[in-house]
Amino acid sequence: MQPRLVIISGCSQGKVELLLGDKISIGRDSTNQICVIDPAVSRRHCLLTSVDGGYEIADLDSHNGTFVNGVPVQRKQLQNGDTIRMGTCELVFLLSEDEVTSASEAELIGTPATFSLKTVHLEQPMELPVGRMARDLEALFRISNAINSIRELVPLQQELLRLAFEVIPAENAAILLLTNPDDREPTSVCTWHRQGDSGEPVQIQSELVQRTLWECSAIVSSAGPDSSARQSLCVPLVGVDRTIGVVYLNSPASAPPFAEDHIHFTTSVSRIAAVTLENVLALDALRAENQRLKTELVLETNLIGESRQIKQVEASIARVSQSDATVLIRGESGTGKELVARAIHQNSPRNGKPFVAINCAAIPEALLESELFGHEKGAFTGAVAAKKGKLEAAEDGTVFLDEIGELAPLLQAKLLRALQEREFERLGGTRSLVFKGRVVTATNKNLEDAIKSGEFRRDLYYRLNVVSIPLPPLREHREDVPLLALYFATKYAAKCKRAFKGISREARFLLVNYSWPGNVRELQNAIEHAIVMGLTEEILPEDLPPALLEEQGDQVAGSRYHHTVNRIKKQLIVDAVRETKGSYTEAAKLLGLHPKYLHRLAKNLNLKSELRPKDED
Repeated sequence: MQPRLVIISGCSQGKVELLLGDKISIGRDSTNQICVIDPAVSRRHCLLTSVDGGYEIADLDSHNGTFVNGVPVQRKQLQNGDTIRMGTCELVFLLSEDEVTSASEAELIGTPATFSLKTVHLEQPMELPVGRMARDLEALFRISNAINSIRELVPLQQELLRLAFEVIPAENAAILLLTNPDDREPTSVCTWHRQGDSGEPVQIQSELVQRTLWECSAIVSSAGPDSSARQSLCVPLVGVDRTIGVVYLNSPASAPPFAEDHIHFTTSVSRIAAVTLENVLALDALRAENQRLKTELVLETNLIGESRQIKQVEASIARVSQSDATVLIRGESGTGKELVARAIHQNSPRNGKPFVAINCAAIPEALLESELFGHEKGAFTGAVAAKKGKLEAAEDGTVFLDEIGELAPLLQAKLLRALQEREFERLGGTRSLVFKGRVVTATNKNLEDAIKSGEFRRDLYYRLNVVSIPLPPLREHREDVPLLALYFATKYAAKCKRAFKGISREARFLLVNYSWPGNVRELQNAIEHAIVMGLTEEILPEDLPPALLEEQGDQVAGSRYHHTVNRIKKQLIVDAVRETKGSYTEAAKLLGLHPKYLHRLAKNLNLKSELRPKDED
């Protein structure tokens, strides 16, 4: 089928755009093949390019970014069902047939003044001729078989109507469903024509549908015996928990009205089908919720970036995830080591098991042994009950030990034994417990130097460093900064319920060219700061933390204010250091600053080469 985009939110909601051609541009300008009228969309926002039977999307340096499944992208191969977001507009990319029935197949109309509505109460079963009874029973039997063999919503509805037409002399029909319990109007319509696809929509009287839903009884609409207008029959679909919709039938023009046995049969069909349709709707809702949760889970653990370095990290994760090898993740603070550890766990066969993380540097040594291995009752003062340690709580999942270089020598020996023998003992215990989990560790420390200084065991290092994954600092893949900034900005704008339209060109320049000593964590904090402190729907340079402006405020085009502020700061620091004859400590006292902050200011303002300090306190 022809690939297409379905606009599911925005000013053109419901519109379907067929992808005709090898390159389709999308943007606010009318010259684009697909024009999206939205002030948050750039004039030329993104480009779809045909690649190997599918399509690849590329952002055209848009102001507010292009998101695929909630993640900002520069270039990405699209998969069937991917959601594309630009500004406030969301589009779904479809390659295969979907199950959405076109709204043009049904047309809601008002009830003509000459028509009357009659409620039909069916209390006693009818006595039918043997032949007709056999026909109805056979049709009901075939409908029951269809219910047990079809699990997709639209095919099931179409088969129900087709089989019902073997008994009911209707010209066309529709099943209208309330897909959600809170719906007041039908949100799903499936139609059927006796003569196939006639091209004409099924006319449905909205008053007839609403009255059927209110009364939960069959309702007949007719214009009297002398009229040549068609008659309509509407029967409720009453499920276990609620009324989920109606079955609507129109008789042919000038045909006899629906007989009582037709109403009995349609009511029987609706009772058989209602519970099954209700279960299918519930199953679809569960699938959608499951997919949403999976998407959120992936977004929380997915690496954002399209640089060569990030692609290498993702390739390493894909390779090591399927094995049980111990992994050592190395990188500076803030590079996302725990993010990588979680990604390894979630892509491994252990993804349904616990992921237990512990920071070896954040817990005092006296408590860390109990945290790792657990303790028995009375093992030490305050141990009033037995407690499982992290190794035991992980069962056969994954244990993530962050800052492993800070582990005390005694605990290094116990951890080495647990890894080698796959067993350990609780603190104060005598019974060995089997360790079935996988260990992933991380450090920002140079373990080779720690081995030389005697701070870290060589044998434990070799046991942990089976597979090593180095994470690059952010300054080495600056091309990912705009994507990361957009991701964090969108996340925190939603959290703070603040309108967000994008990052200004000047602010983007500062973000890309900053040194980021704190890596991705510092970038995340900087964007959160900008979202919280900003006064407009756009992130501006003045919304960013002072460190970014101190380091490169002079380079922002047209920023006289930041240039002047930095010049005054420089002059104050130079004068104070010279007045104290090069002593940073005394200069900091003179300025009322902490010495470390003064050092950072001098570094950010590129003053180190101009100053000659006597001490480096």
